[in-house]
Amino acid sequence: MSINSIAQELKLIKKQIEINSDCFLKSIPEQWEDFVALTTIRSGGEMKKFVPYHYQKVLSQLMDEYNNIVVVKSRQLGLTQLILSKFLHRACINPAYSAMCFMRNGDDASAISRRAKTMIGCLGDYVTEEIANVGYRKFKGLGEIYFKNSSREGSRSYDSVLDFLFDEAAFVEHIEQIYAASSPSGALAGDAITKLIVSTPSAKSGWYWDKVNADNEDIDIEELCIRVAEGELYKEIPGLYWFVDKANTVKLIVHWKAHPIYSQMPNYLEYRMQQDGTDMETISREYDLRFIDSAVAVFSSEIIRLNAVGAYEETIDKDSIYYAGLDTSTIGNDYCVLSILKERKGKYSLVYLYRKRQQTSEYHQYQIGEILKKFRPRVTSIEITGGVGLVYLEQLSRQFPSLEFEAIRTTGDSKPAMISTMVLALEKQVLKYPSNCPLIDEMLSFRRDGKKLEAAPGKHDDCVMSVAFALAVTPFNKQKTNPFAGIEIRSI
Repeated sequence: MSINSIAQELKLIKKQIEINSDCFLKSIPEQWEDFVALTTIRSGGEMKKFVPYHYQKVLSQLMDEYNNIVVVKSRQLGLTQLILSKFLHRACINPAYSAMCFMRNGDDASAISRRAKTMIGCLGDYVTEEIANVGYRKFKGLGEIYFKNSSREGSRSYDSVLDFLFDEAAFVEHIEQIYAASSPSGALAGDAITKLIVSTPSAKSGWYWDKVNADNEDIDIEELCIRVAEGELYKEIPGLYWFVDKANTVKLIVHWKAHPIYSQMPNYLEYRMQQDGTDMETISREYDLRFIDSAVAVFSSEIIRLNAVGAYEETIDKDSIYYAGLDTSTIGNDYCVLSILKERKGKYSLVYLYRKRQQTSEYHQYQIGEILKKFRPRVTSIEITGGVGLVYLEQLSRQFPSLEFEAIRTTGDSKPAMISTMVLALEKQVLKYPSNCPLIDEMLSFRRDGKKLEAAPGKHDDCVMSVAFALAVTPFNKQKTNPFAGIEIRSI
């Protein structure tokens, strides 16, 4: 036989196998709870059957009854997993089904797609996956699900989408445009469409805040969240509450106390603070349903004053370890700042601060080189986001081959994390500095404005960032404890 004949024969055989396989596929259960019983999720380092918690079942029921749901939630409750399972079930029983998940960023979109892959892997006897891309999964002869990066993608070119998830909506820039663009995609679905807007609390402003508060009449959503978090108000179980506003939109509040495992821990918030390596204000917002002001001071004056007990040092302490953080600048108005932190017995002291501006890069590099030569830090972190720092990193790495350097990038995710670490160090009183240090003025004027963390207008934050960079490469970030030892915690 010719090569073409053999290829044609193999193609026919493959097609026949697919037809026969489809004939022997089992029927997908009509009920969602029977469907999820077929799937597994990653739990405590193992793959285990997906057994939904009560509050997850409630959300499933609400999705069947209402077209619009706005969720205020604590982190780590598995609501995204639940919504994904509903989308998968609907895709497996409806050939015309299409869903779209808008995630906060590309990493989150990839993560939820991998979760879908894990669940789909359990359904080989029931469905055949025809297309399996990170951003798009389609079942043969059945429905489809898209996974989108909210930071740069919309849904204008898609037709008849039935379900939408807008995940972490309080933290997505231009979310209102993405939401508006979804309307034409779901226009043909009519009453069959479901839109879920889900997030942990953020600022008391912006699109998500407006959605949470819309059509509530005299209901104060912030006060409601506090009462749910404190256990004063709930439906069916503590930590769970919902109501329907005058526009027939469900406002669902889910607190960690609704979780059957987390609710057993009276010190759960302290555990989260240690596990996440962040400060209590962030923990209150992300886990205890607290909204924050749109523009507030990040460092409290009381904590700043409490830690201003250090002193600059000229001599080297041979029993201590040093770390450095460099925030570079050009010849403009910003300062080039190098901070030297001394670590001794788990405590950190700002013992040297280089802070100059309107000098050439050659001048800064020479002065910084002299300081590094003196203190010999274990790790020197250099911020390279703007490109200028990359030049410093290359030059200093060549000049000091025996020293370790680490590149730092400031992004919308990394900057808040580093600042939270610094706030936590101050709260634990393990970071001190001189009372006449310019760091103090910068911390007092450092603000949260919506989603941004920055100096107040006309002020600087170069010292704050330099110290944050230095602290980011110390062992302080890795100091975590686990009071959940012996208790199974599902990975969600």
